[in-house]
Amino acid sequence: MTDTALVSVSEPVDQTEIDELPASNVPPEAQRAAALVAIELDRIQQAARNVDRIASDLELIAVWLRNQVSAHTRSSYEFAWNTWQAHSPGRPLADTTLADLQDFQAALAQERKPGSVNTMMSALRSVFAMAHRKGYIRSNPCAEINDLPNPNRSGTASALSRRILTRTEVARLLEAARPGRDFALYLMLYHTGCRVSEALALRWEDLNLEGLLPTLTVLQGKGGKGRVIRLSERLRETLIELRPQDAVPDGLVFATRTGRPMARNNAWTSLRRVARRAGIDRDISPHWFRHAHASHALDGGAPVQSVKETLGHASLATTSVYVHARNGGDSGLWLD
Repeated sequence: MTDTALVSVSEPVDQTEIDELPASNVPPEAQRAAALVAIELDRIQQAARNVDRIASDLELIAVWLRNQVSAHTRSSYEFAWNTWQAHSPGRPLADTTLADLQDFQAALAQERKPGSVNTMMSALRSVFAMAHRKGYIRSNPCAEINDLPNPNRSGTASALSRRILTRTEVARLLEAARPGRDFALYLMLYHTGCRVSEALALRWEDLNLEGLLPTLTVLQGKGGKGRVIRLSERLRETLIELRPQDAVPDGLVFATRTGRPMARNNAWTSLRRVARRAGIDRDISPHWFRHAHASHALDGGAPVQSVKETLGHASLATTSVYVHARNGGDSGLWLD
């Protein structure tokens, strides 16, 4: 036997009988009480729907990862979750405390740079916030976790200035790159300002190389936003040379010899080797071409709004950081 109360169900009542009852038979207090009960029942039902029948942490994590539009974000979040699980094996989300998360953050800080730690904690904030929003956990302990101070945060002008390649360095990298795929990829990153994940996801059908205005279409940029980017004549000619005669519309532009997608870490490793051949003793990454695109375009007189749209920035303030990050105080040359 259980303590669950049994609710008797009366026989169905003809609606016409209810409509014929005089309003005075239902006291105002009873009407208000019935309304409150209805509201509470609706709230409970809504909360139940929000749980989406999630019965375990594994199911919640699967839903959380599926909700990420960007494959790069999904991979980053999955890595952060697995790192957390390795630190606290078997600890359920519902039993996780603020102290547990602070201990994890401190452990990460002993081995990683502040930016990497903050990225991982941002991922955990996301999953705990979703669990709380859906009613899977009663409170969100991760909401109280603050980012570590990061003097090298890429959004600051001083840090960004150290990640901007000079025109000479870009030329040396292109000269040292292997002809074909690698050269085309680096030229693409520099001339379009694409993120490396966007470039590696491009398919031939995303490129318009034959029209008067050659373009590429980024279907899934950061935040799921798409954009169209004009191509330079040099880049168009390079891509036409790269395109195989038997290329299919949905074929990848930048693929391995076996036709498989090129991994981001392979692009990173390859560029490091090219940098060494070019005599560039800096810890560069493919994203530096994007920084160089913005800085050099602004140097050449491109409007900030145009650079913003090309890069796919959500805010003009983000693009304006490059104005402050450029090296060389040459504004006096513009004065009489």
